[in-house]
Amino acid sequence: MRLRVAKKMYDRIYHIRLENFELQAERILDSSLRTRPIAIISSHHQNGSIVALSPEAKQEGLYRGLKVSVARRMAHGVSLLPYNTTLYAKLHRYLYQAVSSYSPVAEPAAFGQYYLDMNGMRNIYRDDIQAAHLIARDIRSRLSMHSQIGISANKLVSSISTAVVPEMIYRVERGNEARFLAPLQSQVLPVAGEKTVCRMIRFLFLDRVKNIQEIVSQPEPGRALFGAYYRKLTMEANGRDNSMVQPPQLQDHIIEQTVLQSDTNDEDILIATVRNLAEQLAYRLRRRCQVARSLRLEVHYTDGFKKSCSGAVRYNDDETVISEAIVLFIRANYRRNRIRSILLDATDFKAVSGQLEMFRDNRPDRLSVTLDKIRDKYGFGSICSAESLLIPKVRTNMTRSSTEKSRKSTEILNVLNNNFQCNSGFPQWVSV
Repeated sequence: MRLRVAKKMYDRIYHIRLENFELQAERILDSSLRTRPIAIISSHHQNGSIVALSPEAKQEGLYRGLKVSVARRMAHGVSLLPYNTTLYAKLHRYLYQAVSSYSPVAEPAAFGQYYLDMNGMRNIYRDDIQAAHLIARDIRSRLSMHSQIGISANKLVSSISTAVVPEMIYRVERGNEARFLAPLQSQVLPVAGEKTVCRMIRFLFLDRVKNIQEIVSQPEPGRALFGAYYRKLTMEANGRDNSMVQPPQLQDHIIEQTVLQSDTNDEDILIATVRNLAEQLAYRLRRRCQVARSLRLEVHYTDGFKKSCSGAVRYNDDETVISEAIVLFIRANYRRNRIRSILLDATDFKAVSGQLEMFRDNRPDRLSVTLDKIRDKYGFGSICSAESLLIPKVRTNMTRSSTEKSRKSTEILNVLNNNFQCNSGFPQWVSV
C-alpha cells in the first residue's frame, strides 16, 4: 500500500507598500505638483515637521523629520502642504477594497500599507510572482500609484522587505529569513525602537542584525543584556513572527461632531459648542443605558492641524459628560489659531450599574431623566442651555413663531413641575 503524502502548503504573506503615499496622493489630486518640489508637513506651526517630501525637495537639502521653521529658512521654493488626513483616509480605504479582492483575508495597516494572507490561493494564481504583478498592475491602473510588494512566510519579514528592497516585487523563501535580515541595520527590527533595547544596541555598537543574532544565540548573556525583551528580540532577529493577518473589526462608536459656521477662536462660542455636543452624547448614552470608558475629543484647526485628548466618563448624566468634555477641550486647545470643527468620540461601552451609590448625589441623574422626557416628546432642540444660544447655528435653528413657542413653553414647564422639583443646587433656567 502506498501512502500519499500531501504537499505542504507554505504560508505566503504579502505586504503591499505605497512609498510616499501622502506625496503620491497629493500629486493625484493636483497634477501641477508632479514636477515641483513639495513637502507634506504635520502642521504649519513652527514645531511641525516634514512627513513626506518629493525628490526635488530632497535636492534642496530637506529631509523627513525636519522642523517647519528650519525648512522655511532653508528652501523658499519648496511648497509646504498640510497633512490632509481626509484625502489619505479615503484613498487608503479605496485601495483596501481593491487589494482585498485578491484574498479573503486582508489587513490594512498604516496609510498605503496592507497585508494579504495568500495561503490556499495557489489554485487561483499560477505562482506568487504572478499574483503580485496582478495586484501592482491593478493599483497602477486604478490610481496611477507605484507600489512595492514583499512576499515571505510572515508579516515581519514581508514588511521589512518592502522597506529596504527597492525592487517592485521581492520574495524571501522560507528558511532564509535570518540570512535576509543579517546584513540590514538593527533599526529595521520593531523591538529596536524600545528605549531600553535601543540604548543597549548603541552601547554595544550592534549596527547590524547579524551582530544581534550572535548575542541572542547565547541565552544567558542575551537575557542579562536585554531582560524582558530578550525573547521578542530573538524572534525578530531570526525572522520569526507568529502574528496573523487579521481583517479590521468593527468597533462600536458614538460620534458627535459639529463644523462651525465660521472658523473662530472665541472661547465662549467654543465652550458652548462643546457643551452642546456633550449633551447630545449623554442623551445617546442614556438611551443605551451605558457609560463610555473611553472618550476622545478632537479639535480641528483652520490650517489643517488636529489635536486630540482622551478621558472617560463614569456616569451618563449631562453634568458629568459636559464637565469631562470641557476638561478635554481645554487640554486639547493650546493654540491661538481659529477652530473649524470639534468632535467627540465615545467607545468601550459598559452597562450602567442599577445600584445607587451611597456617597454620590443623584440629583444630576434625575434632572437628566426629566430633560430626556421633554426631548423625547418635542425633539432634542426643544430645550437647551442658555450658553447654546451663543452658537450661530443653534440660534438660527431656534427661531420659531411666537405662538408655537408659547404653547410649547407652557407644556414643558408643566412637565418640569410634575416630574422634578427644582432644587437650589441646580441652575434654574429653561430656554425654549
